[in-house]
Amino acid sequence: MPTDIIAPFLEWLSALPAARMLAASPFAQGAAVTLHLFGAMLLVGALVPMNLRLLGFWKAAALGDVRRVLSPVALAGLIIAVLSGLALLSQRPFAIAAVPAFQAKMALIALAGVNALALRLVPAWRLLDQVDSRGTISRFRTAGLISLVCWFGVLALARWPGLF
Repeated sequence: MPTDIIAPFLEWLSALPAARMLAASPFAQGAAVTLHLFGAMLLVGALVPMNLRLLGFWKAAALGDVRRVLSPVALAGLIIAVLSGLALLSQRPFAIAAVPAFQAKMALIALAGVNALALRLVPAWRLLDQVDSRGTISRFRTAGLISLVCWFGVLALARWPGLF
């Protein structure tokens, strides 16, 4: 992710009022970090059991029921993590965007997003509420494995020196 391609976005981000507020207030910065961790916790905390279920664990639990409970939690976590992450990025956008670990983290998040969207295009995924979804299919297992690997990588890269 060369920073020159996203330079206009990074400039816009650094000009937001949130960037000035975070720079001026250690409390606001701590709150943003806490929100980011909370969002990540919700997201990954919901996705790990969902992905394990996709891999074939807990077959007694219908996949449709697991999805119905965990998907909204994962979405809420994603929204919180993205918004707070953008706030944190706004403090030093060019410096952070130049860190290879940040670039790898963004690539893994993009891959996880494409994987999730592709899963939603699988006809069997859309029919989970209409069938007995106690089993799993190879496409579900693949999606679960890709997701677990991506989110583990994101969490590992999140603590890389020089990010926040």
